[in-house]
Amino acid sequence: MSGFRNVRLRLRKTGSGLATHLITRYAGRMNDKPDAENPNDCIIPPELPKTELRNLVSEQSEHEVREIVDYIEWQCNKKREHELEETGTTELAEEIVQHAEKIKTERVMGTDYSVWDVHTNLNRWWVITNPTNLYSQILMPSLDYTLSFHIGLMARVQARREIAGGDEVFDFLSITQRKIYQAQLAFDEADEIEDFQGIGLQCREAMTSFTREVVAAGLFDDLGEPPKKGDFIAWSDHVIGARAAGGAAEYVRGYLKAICQKGWQLANWLTHAKNATRSDAALCLSATEHLVHELITLALKSKARSPEKCGRCSSFKINVTWRPDEEEYVASCEMCGAEGRWPPSSVASEA
Repeated sequence: MSGFRNVRLRLRKTGSGLATHLITRYAGRMNDKPDAENPNDCIIPPELPKTELRNLVSEQSEHEVREIVDYIEWQCNKKREHELEETGTTELAEEIVQHAEKIKTERVMGTDYSVWDVHTNLNRWWVITNPTNLYSQILMPSLDYTLSFHIGLMARVQARREIAGGDEVFDFLSITQRKIYQAQLAFDEADEIEDFQGIGLQCREAMTSFTREVVAAGLFDDLGEPPKKGDFIAWSDHVIGARAAGGAAEYVRGYLKAICQKGWQLANWLTHAKNATRSDAALCLSATEHLVHELITLALKSKARSPEKCGRCSSFKINVTWRPDEEEYVASCEMCGAEGRWPPSSVASEA
């Protein structure tokens, strides 16, 4: 910028005062039209429309962008939609996303947090995932501070007991999840041996509830001689074998079967242990939560006939969701957006 060469600035103020001084002094030189008399004059291009910025962003999943856009517009327009439902009219302007861009993904203690910079026609927001929440950039201009705040807030929220899982789990495993939740609440209040024994009983009930609900969902209707409904170990072997088949999954299959067998035995022992301690109850509850979570993951994949990786882009980021309007489970690729149902034979070929 030749117009600024050999110019001695008088720094009369700092901060915004200096910026105002510079802008006022050189406003005549900073314009969007070239000076015909000065070929070296600086041209300041106009601001790009926010709606056009998406065309300049690379390596961004359209599927992820759509999820963030839907989340922001749902959150920001809830009050407006409520007024429309109640009165049929509203003075609130609709907030529409003009641009959404993923800024970074940071892994903290094994959890990935993705941060999005979202521009709407009315505001600008930070959106941080896992779980997703939004923060005004006017109130929280610092990205690093906002991310730290989000992680701390989510840690406190997750510390509260609640029934785990989304609609895809509640559709056919709601009793199992409720049993786990009740065992967690009981553990928080447990002080005596009888209380710890009760934790073992509730953990055992959660496991048997899983087998009953899996049978009721019809996942293994083709079995010639099915085990008894209360035989948790036998049914868990079927669930594991259906999804972790083949020689490549030998160690995975062995591990899952081992934790199910030992977890069941641990719960039975704790139910009758006359010297049970709080540590014993904590171990039993943790083991039950873990093994049931793994079994639910396998059962959901079986329900949706989900492959291990996407047939289009070979990504392993496969999500299973329940769509109540269509009354079916759908496996979709997080990277390319491909979705559908796959026959079980395709799963075996991936192993």
